[in-house]
Amino acid sequence: MSKHEVAQELGAAAIAAVQAASSAASGAVNESTVGNAVQALEHLPVYQSLNAVMPAPDLFFGACMLILIMLVHTAGMRFITNRLEFRLKPLRAKPSTWRPDIVMSGSVFFLVAVHLLEIYIWSAALMWMELVKDWSVAGFFAANTYTTVGYGSMVLSKEWRMLAPIIAMSGLFTFGWTGSVLVEIVRRCQEVKNAAWKIREEATHARKHPTGKPPG
Repeated sequence: MSKHEVAQELGAAAIAAVQAASSAASGAVNESTVGNAVQALEHLPVYQSLNAVMPAPDLFFGACMLILIMLVHTAGMRFITNRLEFRLKPLRAKPSTWRPDIVMSGSVFFLVAVHLLEIYIWSAALMWMELVKDWSVAGFFAANTYTTVGYGSMVLSKEWRMLAPIIAMSGLFTFGWTGSVLVEIVRRCQEVKNAAWKIREEATHARKHPTGKPPG
């Protein structure tokens, strides 16, 4: 198709869209006018190529699932950070050199649990849409795609194969978020440990020098 033909189709689609919008604005929506606008848009090369790359069902379902996964991850990260602060509060009053490590280990466990829950949600979505017939296969595919490992030979049907990149995108977003939360968890726990080591050093110094002055 030449550039002139493409320009003509774009012009026709624009005219049809303007006519449909004018009819809607005037309160007299004509079904044939709207239908003509839709048909004109469907014949655009840009629309056809976009629909081939990212079909509407993949885009809509994937976007809804991506939003759901991010909401679940938000709730999970909030729970973990609130739990961390609750557990560290008494340790700040009475610092310890080893209890923060236990708190950090528990937080890491919950981080992993959140990701496993999100993999399960993707698996349930694949089963609900009947894209996969077996829970084991659904979980294996969702886990490999979500973690962007890509191991395995299973692929979705041609009509839904673009859903896999959206699953991978959700994993990239959530793992990046988890990484930043994990850094903050380590920082807070290390602050408590540093405070405990400082108190221990001060106590050791006080025992060695009761008067508070080093020997001359």
